[in-house]
Amino acid sequence: MTFSGANINVQKTKTAILELVNALCTDTLTVDKPGAKKFFQSQGGMFLSTIMTELNCVVLLQSEIPEEEEEESFGEENRLCYCRVQTNSGLQLSVSRGDICSFSVDAVVNAANEELQHIGGLALALLKAAGPQLQKLSDDYVAKNGKVRPGDAVVTDACNLSCKYVIHAVGPRFSDYDKKNSVSRLKSAVKESLREAERVNCSSIALPAISSGVFGFPVQALVANILRREIQSFGLKSQPHFLRRVVIVVHPSDSKTVEVSVEFVGWTQDKI
Repeated sequence: MTFSGANINVQKTKTAILELVNALCTDTLTVDKPGAKKFFQSQGGMFLSTIMTELNCVVLLQSEIPEEEEEESFGEENRLCYCRVQTNSGLQLSVSRGDICSFSVDAVVNAANEELQHIGGLALALLKAAGPQLQKLSDDYVAKNGKVRPGDAVVTDACNLSCKYVIHAVGPRFSDYDKKNSVSRLKSAVKESLREAERVNCSSIALPAISSGVFGFPVQALVANILRREIQSFGLKSQPHFLRRVVIVVHPSDSKTVEVSVEFVGWTQDKI
């Protein structure tokens, strides 16, 4: 963490955070009952969400598969679901760790740039999995319609991916000087992604933590909360006919985003 400001305020902030950190603890409970993992990844997820809300803690499901082996086997059957809840609007919302390129959903969301040039991060990973045709489709779109503005989303075919569509959402770059507009555009990017999925009759969609990487949005303070609120709001206001399942997908190495996303998703039913 980096603090800036008047010396006395920085010291007070540092002391307060250290007190909070020192009050935190972790523990592990091993459950070796047959079928326990499958239960907590399905209907038992509702119970875990209630526990997290009432006791103000975070519960993470962990497999006993060795880390090296787990990294190699993040297919459909081996990805890890940390939390699954049914929102008040009827949408099923979950947080999973794994490779978004291989998720069994109708559409995956790409954290794209304005030119739809898939040259790094998630965009490059999707391009490698989908094949060069994905870049051609993106180039054709930009040539015809111009750059995609931050806060907007467009759909292309998924090419060689297992899903039907890729929804290219352009998130904003975070700015402390223009935080209001940055937040507004991120909300719009999430909302437009969901709208596009509904428009092309998708029943399921997988989203990454848009704008949380090189675009600089703090996951803890903003991204996870915006995802949760916009997904819930979309379900309540738009009442989608097709979209029923929304998965927030976190990269296997990103434990912090998993923790924060699970915490916010666990509040969904009671806080909105």
